[in-house]
Amino acid sequence: MNTVEGLVCFGIVAALIGFFVWQFIETRNAVATTVVDTTCDPAQAIEAVREAFGGSRSVLWTGTSGPGMINMRRRGFRGGVTMSIDIEPHPGGGSRVEMWASRTVEYMGILVNFAGVVNRRKTVIARLLADAESARTQGGVGQ
Repeated sequence: MNTVEGLVCFGIVAALIGFFVWQFIETRNAVATTVVDTTCDPAQAIEAVREAFGGSRSVLWTGTSGPGMINMRRRGFRGGVTMSIDIEPHPGGGSRVEMWASRTVEYMGILVNFAGVVNRRKTVIARLLADAESARTQGGVGQ
């Protein structure tokens, strides 16, 4: 039985270490600025960002003040995490979208509203911008 108990203890410790490493990586990615350059003009980029927080997700996210052009706060324990988005026009056309978690909530060193929600919104926004970009180029081909 000692071998089995040792393996169980090792498995529990390894799982805890794995969880904390995963949490650290998720947090680092959420706080880091993600930049998406797109051929969409700023108005289209704003529309794509708004769409990422619309629909059924509008129950979970609310507009708030913050350092970005668009700031969305995740409803949750102790106020939730705030995601900020800046959209700047490129001189030659298109725009640059910058996204980051501008306010996080920690409890005992762990993010309360896991950073994964910000990372998922970043991924959705990038996908929506790519979709808008491809729709724009497909629309431009037939003209």
